[in-house]
Amino acid sequence: MKKILLLSICLTAFTSFGQTFWTSKATTFTQLSRGLDDISIVDNNVIWAKAYDGASNTPTAIRQFTRSTDGGNTWTSGNINLGTNQTLLNVSSIHAVSATTAWITAFSDDPTVVLGGVWKTTNSGVTWTKQTTALFNNTVDSFTNLVYFWDENNGFCQGDPAGGYFELYTTTNGGTTWTRVPSANIPAPLSGEYGYVHNYDVVGDIIWYGTNKGRIYKSTNKGLNWTVSQSPITDFGGALTSGSYSFKNATEGLLVKSGSNPELHKTTNGGSTWTPVTFSGTMGGNDLTYIPGTNTVVTVGTDNTDVSYTSYSLNNGLTWTQVMVGTQVTTLKFKDASYGFGGGFTTSASTDGIYKYTGTQLGTETFKNNSKLAVWPNPAQNSIQFSGVDVAEIQIFDLLGKEVLSRKLSAGSSSLDISNLRNGMYLIQASDANGAVSNIKFVKN
Repeated sequence: MKKILLLSICLTAFTSFGQTFWTSKATTFTQLSRGLDDISIVDNNVIWAKAYDGASNTPTAIRQFTRSTDGGNTWTSGNINLGTNQTLLNVSSIHAVSATTAWITAFSDDPTVVLGGVWKTTNSGVTWTKQTTALFNNTVDSFTNLVYFWDENNGFCQGDPAGGYFELYTTTNGGTTWTRVPSANIPAPLSGEYGYVHNYDVVGDIIWYGTNKGRIYKSTNKGLNWTVSQSPITDFGGALTSGSYSFKNATEGLLVKSGSNPELHKTTNGGSTWTPVTFSGTMGGNDLTYIPGTNTVVTVGTDNTDVSYTSYSLNNGLTWTQVMVGTQVTTLKFKDASYGFGGGFTTSASTDGIYKYTGTQLGTETFKNNSKLAVWPNPAQNSIQFSGVDVAEIQIFDLLGKEVLSRKLSAGSSSLDISNLRNGMYLIQASDANGAVSNIKFVKN
C-alpha cells in the first residue's frame, strides 16, 4: 500500500507566547482532535479546508470539510458524501473557486472494490458529483493525489503512475470533461515512484509536485507538458527523510529537509538545481511556504522535545524568528502578507481547529534597529543615505512584511531614491557583499 503524507498528530498545549501571530477559530467539527491538512483560500472572505483524523496513529478515513464566508472568523463544517462504497474512500485534497464551487480528490484503501477520482460541488458542499472522465480506473495503480483549478474552468488533477506513466488530467470546462496528459508529455517515472497527497505548489500557470524519490515534476502550461528534476532530498514524505518546498516566483524557491536539524536549500531556476542556504535562527522543518508577493517565508516545526512552534523569515530564509512556541500548527496557506491560515485540531465543537493569521507579527519583530547601519535623514522625503555598512543590496518592506522596493547597489553607492513610496513607516533590510544582514526602521514623509 502506498504511503500517505501524514502530519504529526500529537497535540500540544497552547501557550501565551506570541499569540499575536495566530488567533484560534472553531472549525465546528464535533469530533475531538479533528485536524486540517489542506486549506484553499478563494479570496478575503471565502476559505475551504478538508479534515483528517488527528486522534489516532492509525487514522480512519475522514470525508469532511469546513468552510468560511466571513474571512475565517466563523466556520461551518459538513460531510462529503461520495456515494456508494464511500466508507472505503479517503479525501486527499480540496480546491475551491467560490463560496459554492469546489472539487475534491479521493482514493480508495481497496481499489479493487471501489475507485477514487474527482468530485465537484456547486452548492457549497451539500452534494458532490463524481467527474467520471478523470478515469482513475486502473484497479492496480490508480491513486488520486491532488486537484487544482486556476479558475472555474481550467484545472488539473494528479495521480500516481498507472499503465507506466503518471496519471494526470487537465480540463478547460470545470471538469465536465477531463483529458489525460499523454505519456509523451511526461518524463517516465522511476521504479516504484509515486506522488503524495496535496503535495504541490503553484505560481501563475506553473505547477510543481513532489514524489517519494525526492523528484519534482514541473509544468509551465497548466499541466499539459512536464519536466522533472532531482531535489536535494530522497523522499518528500518518508519516515527517515521528508521535505517541503515553496516558490516565490517562477524561478526562486526554497526547500526544507525535515528533521531535528532542518536543512534549507534554494533554487534560482525554477527547481532545476538547488544549493544549500546557511541561515541563522530557529527554522521549522515542516510545511514551508512563501507568503505571495513578499520575501517572507513561514514554516512550522517540532523541536527535540516534541514542542511545536511556528517560525518565519523576512529575507528569503536567511534569518528566522521563532513564535507561537507550544502551539501545534500543521498545514499553512497564505493569500498575502495580512491574510493566512494554519491547520489545527479541535478541542470541542466550539473551540479550535484552525488558526487565523492576525497580520500583526510579520514585518516587525525581526526588524530591530541594527547599530551598525545608519540611515539619514530620518524622517526622509525623496532619498535616504546609508552609513556604517557597505550595502550591496537593499530591500524595503511595509509593516505587513510586503516588499515595496528592492535594489542592488554598485560598489560605493550610499543613497537610494524613495520618492515613489507612500508616507509612513518602513523597514529596511540591507545586505553587504558577504550576505550579512542589517535592519533599521525609517519614516517617509
